[in-house]
Amino acid sequence: MRKRAGTDSARSRLVVISMDGLSEREMFAAARLPGFRHLLEQGTSFGTLRGIYPTLTYVAHATLTTGRFPEAHGISHNHPFQPGVPVHRQRWHWYASEVRTPTLFDLARDEGLTTAAVLWPLCAGAQITWNFPEIVALPGESQTLKVLHTGSPGYLLNLERKFRKYRRGREQPFLDDYVSRCAAYTIRSRKPNLLMTHLIALDDAKHATGTESPESREALSALDAGLSRILEAIEESGASDRTTVVVVGDHGHMDIDRRVRLNRMLEALGLCGRLDGEFRWRAWFRCSGGSAFLHIKPGDPGAASEARAVLEAAREDPEIGIAAVHEGAELDALRCGSGALCAVDARPGVQFLEDTDGRFIEHSPARGAFGADHGYHPDLPGYRSLFLAAGPGIAQGSAPEEAGLEDVAPTLARALGLSFPSVDGGELPIFEHSRGVVYA
Repeated sequence: MRKRAGTDSARSRLVVISMDGLSEREMFAAARLPGFRHLLEQGTSFGTLRGIYPTLTYVAHATLTTGRFPEAHGISHNHPFQPGVPVHRQRWHWYASEVRTPTLFDLARDEGLTTAAVLWPLCAGAQITWNFPEIVALPGESQTLKVLHTGSPGYLLNLERKFRKYRRGREQPFLDDYVSRCAAYTIRSRKPNLLMTHLIALDDAKHATGTESPESREALSALDAGLSRILEAIEESGASDRTTVVVVGDHGHMDIDRRVRLNRMLEALGLCGRLDGEFRWRAWFRCSGGSAFLHIKPGDPGAASEARAVLEAAREDPEIGIAAVHEGAELDALRCGSGALCAVDARPGVQFLEDTDGRFIEHSPARGAFGADHGYHPDLPGYRSLFLAAGPGIAQGSAPEEAGLEDVAPTLARALGLSFPSVDGGELPIFEHSRGVVYA
């Protein structure tokens, strides 16, 4: 049974700030910045979380809001399976209807709580009180119309009138500045019981320039400015004494020194490619940077044996950079729900690309030229996400080393006095009255 929280004026509030790409690499640098430091001083939990396989943004965010692994919530990649479609033209899992299990937004709505999403993934078309969904126009579409159609039009037009001068399309750090202003304004003016927002400048900077670049350090400072703005809005809202604030990352990054286009191997054997202007495929690697999933067209067992032979030969070539192959029970144990024949892990520094345009293998001409990527196996050293929480009833100390992203959703629900009907994770022992917990 879900616990009901009293009248609206007495209900707890929760603000969740997802900082895309915030990982244990940033732990000490973040703690020195004023916004993070202020949060730490309020009596907090600050620890690291194991990611979800594959370590991609939308996979992680589906788990962050459901407490389920991809096999249950249905989001096994950033985008649906689209063989032969150039990555820049592929649609992503933008729509709330694509998530197969209840989300925190669903729980809150069912209990009569007000909700707000500010550029939060997987919210297009969701029943959220004030909805600013993260969705991108494909070539030939209107970004403005797409957002208005899948969000809350009146709310969105109000945000745009007030804050559009701060935005320059998707250019950073202006986009995050715009989003944090929208989130802060929503907290002050709408006072939602639940607000979730997604800041992406750090992820953008790491992809473009690497994990340790000046641009990535500047992006972390920009994130801190956005955090400070949101914390100030919570104070101004008059509800700081009953508002829990959570900052969480979704995945780490690895610097790239080599690019490998796995589908070029399949193309060379006629297992995929264009024929008479039409793309056809029998086998296809769905790539995710640090990993890839080998899919076989249904009803073509011959393609499976041919693709296996290609993969076995590739494992013997160190230039291709395959660290491991998971199939059968081992693949099932990853709970990724990919529907693939097998999953392939890249070695750190190797990036698997899905498109077939370009050379099969490319080496970085200079340090940082290929930037950084994610999608790797979540057990890689230095690859965990950061988790930071503060608010009423939050104990001081660190989350346990064994914690994973699947533990965040039930923890968030507890902060609102709610509970999920079914989860794969458990509550993080960050509350003052958690039993049997010894805090560091």
